[in-house]
Amino acid sequence: MKFVRFLMKNAALANAPKHIEHFAKFSPSPLSMKQFLDFGSTNACEKTSFVFLRQELPVRLANIMKEINLLPDRLVSTPSVQLVQSWYIQSLLDLLEFLDKSPDDHSALGDFTEALVTIRNRHNDVVPTMAQGLIEYKEAFGKDPVTNQNVQYFLDRFYMSRISIRMLINQHSKFSLCNTNPFVSQHLS
Repeated sequence: MKFVRFLMKNAALANAPKHIEHFAKFSPSPLSMKQFLDFGSTNACEKTSFVFLRQELPVRLANIMKEINLLPDRLVSTPSVQLVQSWYIQSLLDLLEFLDKSPDDHSALGDFTEALVTIRNRHNDVVPTMAQGLIEYKEAFGKDPVTNQNVQYFLDRFYMSRISIRMLINQHSKFSLCNTNPFVSQHLS
């Protein structure tokens, strides 16, 4: 059984570039803070959140992965940036498992929330790891003002993307927790 899972995982990894290309064709949905807060307080529905996030998160991950690939090859090839890329690819693959799941399937909703928590935890060290990649790059190849400006532009977009993804994951995770635990629901209101 482990061998079958190993083969399936490798097949999924081989298809990762195809999935990245597909989802990167779409733009992330613009969400204002008002929309974000309104959904969390008045229109909150775990099923609606599931349906939105199973499409939105792959789009956001794929778009930033495309941008990572536009960085200088020598930066992308550093061990730390490679590690960050592997986390993003794995997170995208984790989310793809839910594309065809029904929002009426309570098991799928629970598994989705667990997957989101796993993804959030996987990405805890993205900031220092990306910074380490930049250090590795600068130590090996020195400083270049043009590259530094382009990389800074990327980093601004990368970190904003990371913040928005974490906000969406946290909102869904906390909402799911409230719906499954009446004690928590009462005390968070």
